Amino acid sequence: MISFKKNDKIIIIVFIVVLVVAGIGVAMYQSPKTSTPPSVSTGTTNYDVVWATRNGSLTTISDFANKKTPFQGTASIPNGNIKTITFNLSWTDDHMTFLKRMGLDTLTLEVVTPDGSSYIEADKSAPITGKGTVQIILSPNIIPPVTPIKADDVQAAQVMLKKKPYYDESWTNKDFKFNVTVKIGELRILKKIRDKGNDFDLKVTYQYFDGALKDDTTKPTGYNDDNNVPSDPWVNQTEPPWMSMIINTGCGRFV
Repeated sequence: MISFKKNDKIIIIVFIVVLVVAGIGVAMYQSPKTSTPPSVSTGTTNYDVVWATRNGSLTTISDFANKKTPFQGTASIPNGNIKTITFNLSWTDDHMTFLKRMGLDTLTLEVVTPDGSSYIEADKSAPITGKGTVQIILSPNIIPPVTPIKADDVQAAQVMLKKKPYYDESWTNKDFKFNVTVKIGELRILKKIRDKGNDFDLKVTYQYFDGALKDDTTKPTGYNDDNNVPSDPWVNQTEPPWMSMIINTGCGRFV
């Protein structure tokens, strides 16, 4: 049996005490909490879409339609989401005879859409006044959706509002061809020769759908319903983690 001197016993006891204290310290140690809160999803914002009908017009075309050669021209609409386009042709017959009831000219308006569809309307000058009008209304049957746009912010929602299905540019900045034809109403040879055609005015107006956003912010996920603050993973902790470590491992327990 090994015998120890008194000083050796004291050294051994001190050594054992140091080991025990160090073990307790290791068991009680835990990494310090950082101040960074748990990551929280910002959620998604719903932007309701509302539509208003706006009016627009092009510069009036004032020209002359020759009886031998139809007047030909083009027009284009700068806006998208077209609701209707109206071509309104008007004129005053300048060569009426016999109490302004004979020799009435007939003007015909033809409009060809960018996709090749053709629309034709004609009318005869009115007796006495000699005035006449022809109107063609085109409608692409575009009905923009009212489904809310889901986006991270209003800038992203605005970008989506300018794309399909919210924005249709099928007729935007595309050429509409139109022809104005004159049929002389005068039957007498000399009068007919003198009638070269007719002046006219062509007005092009249109309506389009103008979209706007109305935001409806949804509640972000990852928040406490009671106080609307991020949930703390330590709030419901009933005891410090180092205490359970000591109990489960036996560290720091004296028998």
